[in-house]
Amino acid sequence: MHKTQKVLLKRLLSGGKQKYSTLTQGYSYEDNVVFHLKQLLSNGFILKRDGFYSLTKEGVDKITSFDLTLLEDTGFKSFIVGFLCSYQDYYLIKFHPQAERDFFNLPSGQPRFGELIEDALCRIFKLNTGMIISPKDFIFLSVHLKTIKSTAGEVIFDDAFAIYEIKITNMQKEEMNLDKQVHWMAMEEIKKLKNRWPEIDIVIIKKDNRPYVNYEFTSDYIF
Repeated sequence: MHKTQKVLLKRLLSGGKQKYSTLTQGYSYEDNVVFHLKQLLSNGFILKRDGFYSLTKEGVDKITSFDLTLLEDTGFKSFIVGFLCSYQDYYLIKFHPQAERDFFNLPSGQPRFGELIEDALCRIFKLNTGMIISPKDFIFLSVHLKTIKSTAGEVIFDDAFAIYEIKITNMQKEEMNLDKQVHWMAMEEIKKLKNRWPEIDIVIIKKDNRPYVNYEFTSDYIF
């Protein structure tokens, strides 16, 4: 069983039934937390009723079969690195098909515990694009402290999103082996995207490159 699923079961065991916002606190879309919830539901380990999640008997049996003291709990703000990768008037956009409708953001990922940021940038960029580039090619652009809330006011995601700019040549563009969720899009295509995260509007459409941005964002992200 994936560690994220174990943590979610442990939270339900210790805290009882919970709403999505409290159960998944500290996780982001990069953690595929919606996927893991769906796995727990399909395996019969949890139930969802009236907007609350709770353990089933099978879920209690499953989580108590592990050493509960060894499970990590990530109840902290997530740190994510994203890339403003462009060629002429085209940008790399990543879609996240985790909820009832697709959401769009910059290609991104999370550094690992103890990992140097230079190594994390190279690793995450390669995962998204299939390309290895030097750490010196990543130019720090800005950090966004972003809290995403539901229309009911619940916190869905809470993260620090550091954006690094990468400008590539046509030859590099042709050599990329993009992840299936990552696509090149022209500016006019990007403007027509529905359900895009605010980073896209700020750094691509508005070209707002302030080094620090702090905001809340209301989303209709539905699980």
